[in-house]
Amino acid sequence: SNAHSPIMINQNSVCAITGGGKGITAKSAIKLAEEYKCKFVLLGRSPLPKTPESAWLQDCSSETELKRQILEQLVVGGEKPTPMMVQKQYQAISSRREIEQTLAAIEEAGGKAEYLSVDITDESLLQEKLIEVEQRLGKITAIVHGAGNLADKPIEKKTEADFDKVYNPKVKGLSN
Repeated sequence: SNAHSPIMINQNSVCAITGGGKGITAKSAIKLAEEYKCKFVLLGRSPLPKTPESAWLQDCSSETELKRQILEQLVVGGEKPTPMMVQKQYQAISSRREIEQTLAAIEEAGGKAEYLSVDITDESLLQEKLIEVEQRLGKITAIVHGAGNLADKPIEKKTEADFDKVYNPKVKGLSN
């Protein structure tokens, strides 16, 4: 296509947004939904369980309340909880909630959204999942690439693994 042609997004557009379930990229998706009422497929590595949230979580909204409940549940389950175990469960719960809030906000803004839990550096799995989504939503016509990992430390302390962790989602993920 002509490099000078304007970007045309309308309500028939299907936008794939990597890293789109949470954070600043999610806020961008909500803004696009408000503006264009289009369709979105949000891609992220966080799982989004199909089962409803456990009843014991429902009244917890603050981090402190959630962590106290998680701790109690682990103890009731016969575990000897460590701060790491509690933190890991807390992050999974808050991650799920943020993704669900993003999906709800897009729908509320007049858009339509699906969330896909996928590692975008896994090319064959990504292709397979996107084909399924395109059968439901239509052909993907726009991409917002917000996926990324942080490995913040002084450059002389960075390892090859740190480089790959940051580089692969950005470059390999976009290429896929």
